[in-house]
Amino acid sequence: MPVLSRQAAPILALTVSVALIAHFAGPGGPLPVAVTAVITLSALFLPPEVLLAAALVTGSGLGFTALQSPLVGPLLLRDLLVLACLGCLLQRREGDVTLDRTLAVWLALFVGWSLLATLHAGTSATPLLRIAVYGAVFLLVARHRTHRKPVYVVVTCYALVSVVGGVIQGQTRLVGLDIGDPAQTGGLLLAALCPLLTAELRTPWRWLVGAVLLGGICLTMTRSVWFATVVVLVVWAWKKVTVPRLLVVFTALALVGLQTVSWVTSVFGLNSTSADYRWQTIEAGLRRGIESPLFGSGWGYASSSIDQAVPSYLYQAVDHVLPYNLFVCVFASVGVPGVLLLALFLCRLLRCLVARRGAPLLFTVAVLAMSLTEMTLYAGSTLTLLFFAYAGMGLAPAADELKSSDRVATAGEGTSRTTAGADAPHADVVPVGSRAGAVDGPACGSDLTSTRSTRNQHAVLNASRHSEPEA
Repeated sequence: MPVLSRQAAPILALTVSVALIAHFAGPGGPLPVAVTAVITLSALFLPPEVLLAAALVTGSGLGFTALQSPLVGPLLLRDLLVLACLGCLLQRREGDVTLDRTLAVWLALFVGWSLLATLHAGTSATPLLRIAVYGAVFLLVARHRTHRKPVYVVVTCYALVSVVGGVIQGQTRLVGLDIGDPAQTGGLLLAALCPLLTAELRTPWRWLVGAVLLGGICLTMTRSVWFATVVVLVVWAWKKVTVPRLLVVFTALALVGLQTVSWVTSVFGLNSTSADYRWQTIEAGLRRGIESPLFGSGWGYASSSIDQAVPSYLYQAVDHVLPYNLFVCVFASVGVPGVLLLALFLCRLLRCLVARRGAPLLFTVAVLAMSLTEMTLYAGSTLTLLFFAYAGMGLAPAADELKSSDRVATAGEGTSRTTAGADAPHADVVPVGSRAGAVDGPACGSDLTSTRSTRNQHAVLNASRHSEPEA
């Protein structure tokens, strides 16, 4: 593959330009420039699936402090890998899968309105631009058949290392080796569990690995992760899933989960203050959204006023934390239009993913379940990038799945070649749907046709011999 080909030009132009802008905008040095150059050159040879998998596991630096700090200006290692992946996807001119335009329109309108509301509020648009890059990767991945196995393998290995390392360190509440957040760690474990449930990732120790991941989910001691796991298992065990049924079951499980929060908290000895803290942030977000229902307070909203309804020991926490609910946070940040556009995008996404009951559907459902008591869409979040990556892969068939048209062509290829070699008048034609044609599948169609053609030739030869007059 030539390094300086026309297809590689978008990768060089995008990655280098962004790196240079970030370099002059912030602190830099020889090491960041070298790292940027290595990543850019690697992107010319590595497939986008590898770059995407690498970006998924380097968000927290894999335990190295040097990778957690900005490399070039405000950019992290994950940002550079995501940009390189975006450049690799941009070099593919035409996709082999038709992208749902309605889905792309809803996502573009949501990001565009959020950016407009953020600029109107006068807050920083940098976090939203990072999410826009994740969304661009999502749209480009959805246009091509993607090799999912490398992504699933890397995510599963990263999840297992996080579980085993956390247990070895004696963590009373599993937060991973470098993630530091039980909810984010639980989301990672769910992302690794979903392809094992759907058998998209096959391994001799499939159920053992699944049991380890479930054990890690229990060790997170996080109610939102537990609830998401229950929803995933219910959807996985369901034989026929449709979007209306999925919404009904999701709503029913959410109501049951809300009713059992106190019981689960008391039985497992969880922190009751955490539940109160979440409710207070949600109520504060609703009040702030009502104050500005059209544009909101801009992306990255944080409550600046102390509400007398909030207990005194929660004043400082609520003052600096986003509402622990995705839709309430979006409502407070970008107003009612943002919530409607996000809801339309998610409903359309579910409709597209339900057609293929794979790991992307299960993980999307898991993220939506966690969104009831977590803010799951923000820049730099491992869960956010996992959501866009899995959803994008789920919109197109996997690269190792053979198209139906390819199967028909492959099945007819052997038959046409054998029939062309025989005499046309003596060709044996088998009616479609006949019992003889339904006995064997397409794989053995050429052998069957060849055998029948040979028998016909012998029969014609014998008939011609008997028809000859005796001397």
